Amino acid sequence: MKRFKFIILLILSVSAFLICHGCGGGGGGGSSGSPAVGDTSGSINLAWEASSDSAVVGHLVHYGTRSGTYENSADAGSTPGPSATVSYTLRGLSKGQTYYIAVTAYDQYRNESDFSNWVSGPAK
Repeated sequence: MKRFKFIILLILSVSAFLICHGCGGGGGGGSSGSPAVGDTSGSINLAWEASSDSAVVGHLVHYGTRSGTYENSADAGSTPGPSATVSYTLRGLSKGQTYYIAVTAYDQYRNESDFSNWVSGPAK
């Protein structure tokens, strides 16, 4: 399998910022801050620098809820060009759940590179 030499820098950002003004001021029926069971409306925005290797045609985003274990993967689509910034949003995640994420690059034959450094963050 061909190995790609490249660096993928992941910049983890969240799709929304939760700001609470005057929390805890009465009312009832509020949320405890825990993710709702079965709520898959969460997302995580990602951006990284694409490989400078011209053989790279796309990237796979691997993710899971445990460090070093990626139960899922999503194809981030074709690469916009060598060393371009690639943006991708993981959707359908459980809000509040922390996800561990790494990226691989692939060529036209679907040969994958090694994993990038991993990042983690909660789905918003």
